[in-house]
Amino acid sequence: MTIHKNISLKSYNSFNVDVSADYFVSINNEEDIIDLIETDIFQKNNYFILGGGSNVLFVEDYKGLIINVEIKGIHIRKSEDDYVVLEVGAGENWDGFIRTCVKSNYYGLENLALIPGKVGAAPVQNIGAYGIEQQDCFVSLRGVNLKTKEIIELNYEQSNFGYRSSIFKKELANNFIITSVQYKLSRKKTFNLSYKELENEVYKFQVSDIDLQYIYDTICRLRKSKLPTGDSIGSAGSFFKNPIVNKSEYFKLKNEFPEIKGYLTDVNDYKLSAGWLIEQCGWKGKRFGDAAVFDKHALVLVNLGNASGKDILNLAKNIQSSVNDKFGIRLEPEVIIIENKK
Repeated sequence: MTIHKNISLKSYNSFNVDVSADYFVSINNEEDIIDLIETDIFQKNNYFILGGGSNVLFVEDYKGLIINVEIKGIHIRKSEDDYVVLEVGAGENWDGFIRTCVKSNYYGLENLALIPGKVGAAPVQNIGAYGIEQQDCFVSLRGVNLKTKEIIELNYEQSNFGYRSSIFKKELANNFIITSVQYKLSRKKTFNLSYKELENEVYKFQVSDIDLQYIYDTICRLRKSKLPTGDSIGSAGSFFKNPIVNKSEYFKLKNEFPEIKGYLTDVNDYKLSAGWLIEQCGWKGKRFGDAAVFDKHALVLVNLGNASGKDILNLAKNIQSSVNDKFGIRLEPEVIIIENKK
């Protein structure tokens, strides 16, 4: 384990924001974490745990230590006729893990294809797409408590998952490094096509046998139609969460804005389309220098070249104000905003 000084973070964040960190370290196992905790650099500096850099916005140079988790490995922990439990290193690429599941005919997480980032970041954000969330297959995870130095395992109930949320994003935020995650996947051929857009795309073509690879390819095609591809455009995917309102608020909005898009949740609230709200305020495709709203999806903010973190954050704040003025709804960022502690 080597702690580096004054390292550029441009290649470590998907927004391609050109910032640097005072200190940077890559972690390859749990022992590295225990050793790191004992160092003066860890004990005397702010620190941030990087989960692939695909869901963060660095507003400025980071005054402190960036901890980059690189723990690898995919292992079968339990195998039965109808299911398998895999333990996956937190540093594994998420989509690489999904591709492994597809090749092995392990069903359950394929709707989360092509989501950027690492496996260790998935429970933190409780990532979700096309009708499922990672919690649907989650069993448990291992990690190190940075305050107590304990290596512990947390199960589903202890993880306190919510919409784009978990205990790791709240009570344990920045105090716990996830080292591996266990998922239970089905060996039986079963798909979740509850998300209407996905169902329509799956049956758009005449296919004699819909298999796991076909579902994976379909989801990748859908995501690529909405999100920037290639390295020339920086992005963190959806910048804002879809807001949730109660029933009375929804029908009040529906009365004033008949075309508003809302989806009934399991607890009888309504989840609104943040992208639709932003688009109705005229932001889709708008560009301010190199900070812009993606022209294919209003929920995606992009760096078209040399935008700074402050440029992108200012654009996000202006969008929040605009949506709040028009609809009375305050959009909450899904992306983690990294600013130095004052």
